[in-house]
Amino acid sequence: MPALLLHLAAVERLTADSRSLPPAIARALDEDLEYARLGAALLDLPRFDGLSGALREPLRPAAAPTRYAQLFHLRAPVAFGLKVAELVSLGALVGAEAGLAFVSGYFCHLALDRALQPLEDRLAAAHRLPGESPWEARSRVQWTQALLYLRELHGEDLVGTPALGSRFQVSKRGGIPFGGMGGGLYEIVRLASRDVLGEAPSKPEVDGWVRGLYLYGRVLSSPLGRARALPAWSNLSTLELYRSSELDVAEEIDAALAEARRVLGRVSEYMARRSFTRRARARFLEDVPEAALHPSAA
Repeated sequence: MPALLLHLAAVERLTADSRSLPPAIARALDEDLEYARLGAALLDLPRFDGLSGALREPLRPAAAPTRYAQLFHLRAPVAFGLKVAELVSLGALVGAEAGLAFVSGYFCHLALDRALQPLEDRLAAAHRLPGESPWEARSRVQWTQALLYLRELHGEDLVGTPALGSRFQVSKRGGIPFGGMGGGLYEIVRLASRDVLGEAPSKPEVDGWVRGLYLYGRVLSSPLGRARALPAWSNLSTLELYRSSELDVAEEIDAALAEARRVLGRVSEYMARRSFTRRARARFLEDVPEAALHPSAA
């Protein structure tokens, strides 16, 4: 799956060019981008397991995915997202636009994962370094692609600069999210997780992940983050992992964003009908089939 930075950039791209999105989703992204970022980060949140995870990840990513990161990605990510959409549509646990932004960020993450994962697997296998595990090779490919894409998008390297910090804001209040995830959103995550995965993380666990994500962003946007920046000799990485006569990752990302818009159209229709029967879910899954995804460490 793509690096978290790429998922956050994708949500911003959707928000900036929302003409082909359903009007309700376009409004939600415009009003509540922070919740869309949180939805886009949800599948990766478990890797920010408290202070140690938040400080470790920017400098040396974990050697293996955490347990909940694996559950969220592998067990039934589309069915999980559908359950979140159903709970949001009921309107009792979270505001309509905040909930819709959260759902939109989540399905944007899924669309990018499904579109880019085969490419990442192929490149990781072809350019795996001596001594690297498949997990480490994929993580290196994902991270390099994310940094090169951000450089192309913004005309500069953002890692290690304050400009990166705002992209990790996932609450309206700004600053350290002492309260973690809001109670309503947590209940949606808990209920969806119980229903689809058979178990759910506790509120203190999830709150720790959200605070860890914030600290991760702070470290990446500080001078310490430069340890993960692209090296000066990154031209070879560009040719091998990002753009060449046989490869154009930016073009693949554009295609993935087009698929995200299509999927969000289907999500909007599904939620508008408010008929969450087994048959309705089956129709959705025919169009957006279930598929296991790789957790990311980048």
